[in-house]
Amino acid sequence: MYISTHHGEKNERPERFDHIVSSKKKKKNNMKNLFIFVILLSVCIRNTFGISTLLVKNELNNKVLGVRCRSKDDNLGDHILRVGQMTKNNFDDNVWRRTLFWCNLWKGPDFKLHVAFDAYRSQWKADIGPRYLWIAREDGIYYTQHPETPPKKKYDWPKA
Repeated sequence: MYISTHHGEKNERPERFDHIVSSKKKKKNNMKNLFIFVILLSVCIRNTFGISTLLVKNELNNKVLGVRCRSKDDNLGDHILRVGQMTKNNFDDNVWRRTLFWCNLWKGPDFKLHVAFDAYRSQWKADIGPRYLWIAREDGIYYTQHPETPPKKKYDWPKA
C-alpha cells in the first residue's frame, strides 16, 4: 500500500505500521467470532432447557372449573373443564429466561370463587423438570412436577 505525502511523493508504508492494521483486522474477526458464539450459546441453552408443559386438571367433586392462563406474550385461552379433564399447554422460555405464566381458576355457582397464582416462572436450574401440573380440588389448588410425587397443596379457595 502506498501513502501520499504532502509533497505528492508516494512512499511505501513502513513495516512498523503493519501491526496496527493487522490488530484492527483481528479485533473485527474477534467480534465476529464472539457474535457467532453468543448465537450458538443461545441455541444450546434453548435446547438444553427445552419445551415446558403447563397442565391444569379438574378434580373437583361434580363441578366444572374455569381456567385462564397467560404470560406477557401468550394467552393460553379460556377453558371450562369437566371433572377429570385437563388443559395442556407447551411453551418455550424466552431466551433471557424471564418467562412467567399466571393462571386464574374459578369454581362454584356462577364461577364466583376465584384463585389467581403464578403457575410457572423461569429458572436457570435445569433439574426442575419440564412439567408443571396444577390440580383443582375442593379444598384448594395442588401442585406437582413429577407424576410419582404426590401433589402438595399450594393455595386455598376463598370462603364463599
